[in-house]
Amino acid sequence: MADLLQISANEMKFLVKRSVEGLGFTPGDQLGAGARAAACYQYGLANSAVIDAALSNLQAAVTGPVLIDKGDEWLFDAQGQSALVQAELALGAALSHGASAVRVRNTSQGMLVAPVLMAWLSKPMAQGAVQQSMALYFVSQKGDQRCLWLAANGMPLGLYQPKSEVVASNELLVRVAEEDVDAHLITDGADLLGWRERSLDQGLLVDLNLVARLKTMMMDSFVPESEESRNSGAGPS
Repeated sequence: MADLLQISANEMKFLVKRSVEGLGFTPGDQLGAGARAAACYQYGLANSAVIDAALSNLQAAVTGPVLIDKGDEWLFDAQGQSALVQAELALGAALSHGASAVRVRNTSQGMLVAPVLMAWLSKPMAQGAVQQSMALYFVSQKGDQRCLWLAANGMPLGLYQPKSEVVASNELLVRVAEEDVDAHLITDGADLLGWRERSLDQGLLVDLNLVARLKTMMMDSFVPESEESRNSGAGPS
């Protein structure tokens, strides 16, 4: 059994944010990565293996998903980038134009966009459209099909296992106004919310190896003190 360390969600946010900063990503990507890693951990949608794999697939040279097609599903290519960053650029572009389904290929750890969808649904859509439920389809770290069904207010209705293959191992899919899911219930929404509430009190149990990796990565975000760095605002004032 792996050695575990108990940390708060805020500590997880900070560690992931600074690690992504160390890789050279933009401030928006840094903040988004930290927030979604912590939130997915709280809901039980991610564990240390998911976060570790997501970090391994990050590529600072990639600036966002590329639009491939606007058919029945809007199709994007994430160019190998994990869903820890930038996937919301594809989802936001498609959903703001009324798309009923958005598929992102050539990505990984698709469950990490769940907090983005929850945040969008919890407040009025920019275009004033009536809020609708959403279903996020992805493949788990173990290779199993999964569907997270979200209510129109952003609250989780449950985590399901689809009865047939919906996404490939390197894809995520979002469907709007999914009235029912052809899947077996794994965990209902009350349990997901319960896990989040417990994590607020008890913190997150994180693999020590992941914490060590995050701390090593975040060191790359620190700027050595110099006259130039002080003039740019870094270092002691």
